[in-house]
Amino acid sequence: MITRAIPLLLLALPAWAAELPARLDWSQRVEIATPVSGVVEAVHVLPGQRVPKGTVLLGLNQTAFKAGLLEARADLDRLGQEVADAERELARANELYARTVSSTTELDAARLRHARAGALLAAAEARSEQARRQLDESEPRAPYDALVLDRMAEPGMTVAAQCQPPALLVLARADEMVARAELAAGQAATLRPGDAAAVLFAGRTLAGKVAAVRARADGRYLLDVAIPREDGMVAGLAATIQLP
Repeated sequence: MITRAIPLLLLALPAWAAELPARLDWSQRVEIATPVSGVVEAVHVLPGQRVPKGTVLLGLNQTAFKAGLLEARADLDRLGQEVADAERELARANELYARTVSSTTELDAARLRHARAGALLAAAEARSEQARRQLDESEPRAPYDALVLDRMAEPGMTVAAQCQPPALLVLARADEMVARAELAAGQAATLRPGDAAAVLFAGRTLAGKVAAVRARADGRYLLDVAIPREDGMVAGLAATIQLP
């Protein structure tokens, strides 16, 4: 009788080795700021709105940024012409020197002018790239398909980015959430990012994977399991993480 009962007991064991009480939280929550200073001209999104990756979220007044880029490009054009002129002068100096018509001093002067013009052009290229980047940074874009969680920026707001740039918007992934639970060190030692897991939420079992195992100062650990986000999922709702 005992021998026959063993297979039945094995069949009765749960499919999951551990079940952990968890809470849903936002995935990749990020505060959006601008590394450049200016005045907010427009905010294009509202809290609760979903936006595709690359969507312009807001824009600072671009007058100064566009003027800086035009000035940098004008310097680039002017110095490009100076380099071309210096190259022609250097070629002429080399030819005259080869014909022993000019001195070494004249050739060295032509070489120096050419090198100086090239250095000034390289600096102008760097300034032009910096001006272009600042123009781009005046219009932050969504880094992924995002859900707008909060909006602190409004038109007319002054942004001072010299020290600590202020948060203007808060985003999270629109297509993913994490279930977060506490676990002991022994459980944490067996888990790695990418391991399969499941989350029981609202009577449904959702396939997921371990996103992070975080160590806390008290010796406990936090487990994050990433799952696809479905309608009705918001941070704070109860769930259960099922580990194999």
